Amino acid sequence: MLLLPPGDLERLEMVGCGGFGNVYRGWSQMLKMEVALKVVQEGHSSNLKKLMKDLMKERDVMQKASNPHVLRLLGVYEKVEGRRVEHGLVMEYMPHGSLHTLFGDIPDVPFALRFQILHQVVLGMNYLHSLNPPIIHRDLKPCNVLLNKHLDVQITDFGLSKIVGATISSVPSFAGTLSYMPPEALNDINYQPSKSYDVYSFGILAWTVFSGEEPYPGIPSAIIMRCVTKGQRPAVSVLDQYRDVRMVPEAKELMIRCWDPNAEKRPGFHDCSECTSVMYEAYQKEARSAVRSVEDHLPNMGSSTQQAESSGYISGDTEEFLNALENRGMSQDSKPLDRKAAGKGRKPPTQAKSPGNISGYAEEFLNGS
Repeated sequence: MLLLPPGDLERLEMVGCGGFGNVYRGWSQMLKMEVALKVVQEGHSSNLKKLMKDLMKERDVMQKASNPHVLRLLGVYEKVEGRRVEHGLVMEYMPHGSLHTLFGDIPDVPFALRFQILHQVVLGMNYLHSLNPPIIHRDLKPCNVLLNKHLDVQITDFGLSKIVGATISSVPSFAGTLSYMPPEALNDINYQPSKSYDVYSFGILAWTVFSGEEPYPGIPSAIIMRCVTKGQRPAVSVLDQYRDVRMVPEAKELMIRCWDPNAEKRPGFHDCSECTSVMYEAYQKEARSAVRSVEDHLPNMGSSTQQAESSGYISGDTEEFLNALENRGMSQDSKPLDRKAAGKGRKPPTQAKSPGNISGYAEEFLNGS
């Protein structure tokens, strides 16, 4: 695992913050590229050991997942300043934010790009599920589907991921984003995530790709829970306005199969890829021009405010999820980022003064223990 040398990261600017830590945009002298830095700071949380364990878990998952449509882990970061220690993951910076940002900025995304996005999400998820052992993402949603400079999909945020067969997990099996969670995960407190969990999430995500909206807007969490377990889903009538658009009826059929209440009836991502491949091929000749037209209208994602809104680098706040569950409701989405907190009162990481001082946590972090 590449450890970036002290002083390598320059022009660091905070672009997001959450319960896990902070995310910065910066430039790596060694890699000669713009990067995103996800940092856990000692003193940032009273439960540093747990946060470090979660960060190491995310690092391990990202190391196993090497695919064109899964966000790359480029290296790790450590800074020691006296007794203050910072550790982080260095990833490629995504200038166009997330799928959530895309539909917020571009009301009418061309269908060629929509089908390209769906197909690339399926390819990335099929890869994760094909690993030995498979990786279950458990939080597939628009905010965790980033877009690179060519608007290609990069699946991110493995803070809740589970490697099938692992005997220990620091994250409850039912943690995730409520609107994208399958009914079986809401019905059974002892539910163990399987591949069908992610397939259900993809079905909901597919609905957002065609509707341009988040599911169940304004509906209280407890009502969403109750209705989803009784078989209700986002309104498929939203897609009826596109019934004459090429491949939309086929996409609608696949979407409904993916969110089937019976997990055993949902297709695997390999089967999904055969469907989305046919859909994408029908639009392939138009895809490049669709990408160019969208790029021309996308705002510059350089400001901290814009990037904070779309940051998919930060894991969901499991503690908030558990507290909501105890109160007979759930958080409808991950805790929103605080723009004001992201812009003031905090300083970006500074260069380490003592490059040779690596803490015990950092040794574990680098060695993967």
